[in-house]
Amino acid sequence: MTGHFKTSLLSFFDYCFTNRLPFAFYRLPNEKKIKVIAQKRVELKYLTLHQAEVSRGFIFAPFHTGKRKSQILIEPDIVTDEKNLPLLNFKEDRPMLIPVRETTLTETSKTEFVALVNGIKGRIVSGDFKKIVAARVIKKVKPVQFNSVKFYQKLCSRYAHAFVSLVYTHEHGLWIGASPEILVSVDDNVVSTYSLAGTKLKSRAPVVWGNKEQSEQKIVSDYILEKLSPFASKPPSIHGPETVTAGNLIHLRTTFKYTPSKRMTWTNVVTALHPTPAVAGLPKKKAVSFILRNEKSSRNFYSGYLGPVNINQTTHLFVNLRCMQVLEKSLALHVGCGITAESNALEEWNETKAKSQTLLDLL
Repeated sequence: MTGHFKTSLLSFFDYCFTNRLPFAFYRLPNEKKIKVIAQKRVELKYLTLHQAEVSRGFIFAPFHTGKRKSQILIEPDIVTDEKNLPLLNFKEDRPMLIPVRETTLTETSKTEFVALVNGIKGRIVSGDFKKIVAARVIKKVKPVQFNSVKFYQKLCSRYAHAFVSLVYTHEHGLWIGASPEILVSVDDNVVSTYSLAGTKLKSRAPVVWGNKEQSEQKIVSDYILEKLSPFASKPPSIHGPETVTAGNLIHLRTTFKYTPSKRMTWTNVVTALHPTPAVAGLPKKKAVSFILRNEKSSRNFYSGYLGPVNINQTTHLFVNLRCMQVLEKSLALHVGCGITAESNALEEWNETKAKSQTLLDLL
């Protein structure tokens, strides 16, 4: 082995996977370098959000967190990028026999999804809810030649404006995604978040946003302003709503930028916002309860949040959208759409199909 030897992303992946070492690859929006955070030990650390505030590493949190120690922290024993990966001799313990957590993943049929959407619309019309996000799982047979690292690199090339991630822990498996949505970002003394709601297929025709999409966007934007105002020393600067492109889709987005204060920590922002109406609904607690009772499969880490925290004095957490689990013989894609009183069940079904193409187009 010479001094010119360089560890490749693929060999690093294989080493960690074989030794069951938790790690994350991530590429921030509009950046080129793939960054890496990895542990030298097998054991995972689970934190409450309060504990995570003073921690450093990569957070991977499920949709339903509650007050439990449900935030996974991949500790930053290795913090680097794809060009400076270490030699593959860094593990500090033997691979442990940790059981893999089984998750039941059942596809929702078109008939079932249409019934779910129409049922939600009925509850909205009766005044129980303002909005609920309906999600489903799409399972595809994993191609024989599927390579997780090469697929991830293709995602990075295709979706320059997204947060592109590959996260592995032995207990929870391998997740790959390309998210267009910031939950909270703290950088250069600015706290930022998005309201991203309202979706259409990209086309050459001029964009016309209907009442349904504008209503979705307003619900999420109003929610952010309401929930963050107690922590803000002054009103935020607001940009939007504007039309933004994410792969084969366009969305309505409003950006909020706050001046940090002692109370506006990233953990307070996450506590106040997650899960936002963009992934759950309103009223929030009732919507989350409805989702947990009525969706056919567990969301698990879909529509949770993930990203590096307290790395080089910055924190970037994104909502885990446009993501899939890489299973032994299949790929399980998680997709959802916001239901309001103006929703059309068949159009919502087609929206989830369109969202799945973010990943399926690259297979």
